[in-house]
This record gives sequence, structure tokens and C-alpha cells, in this order.
Amino acid sequence: MSAKKLTQNSPGISIALKYCGSCNPQIDLSAQAGRVRQFVASRGDIELVPYDSPGIDLLILLCGCPRACADKEEIKSQARHIILISGEAVNHEKCHEKDLPHSVNASIEKTLHDLRD
Repeated sequence: MSAKKLTQNSPGISIALKYCGSCNPQIDLSAQAGRVRQFVASRGDIELVPYDSPGIDLLILLCGCPRACADKEEIKSQARHIILISGEAVNHEKCHEKDLPHSVNASIEKTLHDLRD
């Protein structure tokens, strides 16, 4: 996908959530998704969109275990940037489940910054 740069006047970034099959969850995926939704709702520059929307800026893959079965190119190609939650890890960096929201929010902030630079 082509690079998209946001300006101060841009409406913001679009974020979609994609769940794995949840066959072996080691974390509460619904709770993690709820925390992402809360974070998005607290911001005015982020819009949560359906996974099948065109031009997704950021796709958050919610995988319940380290196998990360949703981490596939055909899925990742739907968005410009990816955040992978795979069990107790964010983008392959280990963290305790209680710390996942902070790590995910920091990754969202970094993506937003990268899109604006």
C-alpha cells in the first residue's frame, strides 16, 4: 500500500481489529479489544473501522497465543501498519497481560506519529 501522511487537518487514522480463531487463548481477547476501543474513543484523531474497510491505516491483530495464526500476509496486506498482539506479547515483545494495553496504546501513538511525520 502506498504511504499516507497525515497533517494536522487530517481526520486521523483508521484502525481495524482482526481476531484469530481463539482456539488456544492465553489472554482475554475481548478485554484487550475493549481496551483498544476505550483508547480510540478517548481520542479525536482515531476512527475504528471494520476490517474489510478500504485503506486501513492500522490493523491490530488480536491473537490469543504466541502461534499468532492471524499473522498472515493476506491479512496484513489489508493495512499500512500492523500491531500484533500474540498472547502476552506485542509485536513480538514479551509483556504481562496486564501491561498489554499500555504497550498497544504506545504502539498506536508511535504509528500516529509516524504517519504525521
